[in-house]
Amino acid sequence: VRGDHSLPGATSGDTYRPLGSQMANSLNGRNPRKGRILGFIDAIQDAVGPPKQAAADRRTVEKTWKLMDKVVRLCQNPKLQLKNSPPYILDILPDTYQHLRLILSKYDDNQKLAQLSENEYFKIYIDSLIKKSKRAIRLFKEGKERMYEEQSQDRRNLTKLSLIFSHMLAEIKAIFPNGQFQ
Repeated sequence: VRGDHSLPGATSGDTYRPLGSQMANSLNGRNPRKGRILGFIDAIQDAVGPPKQAAADRRTVEKTWKLMDKVVRLCQNPKLQLKNSPPYILDILPDTYQHLRLILSKYDDNQKLAQLSENEYFKIYIDSLIKKSKRAIRLFKEGKERMYEEQSQDRRNLTKLSLIFSHMLAEIKAIFPNGQFQ
């Protein structure tokens, strides 16, 4: 048994460090699975959790706007140095807000608003938008300084969320062209 972790044929100055200790040093003391675990938990909750979607009424949409606004404010931090290239979250979320306003304006009276709030697609869409916005906010809370490192896992997760928001915007525009359900 070689207690000094040296490799066979290595000179006395060469020592072998187990891969685990090399990885621990390269990760600067952070748990590499933390982000994956949270993503896994979110995926399970999305897949098997009871649908918590309430009627997508005006109050729920306004709550969604507040969450989206918080994400935009967090992304406007100059230290983040976001690149203005697709998918650019600082364009996507305001466009989503505008389209949701257009939709609500088309369903302005109480009868039409009740019809919209019972629309299954719209309920799922708003629920998903709330979840994704909360996930982005949680990224900033948990990622702290890592969010400012362009190559960090947290930053890549923000980019993934930007892409998801982009697809969600394209979808809502396709299903509600000119603010009307098709």
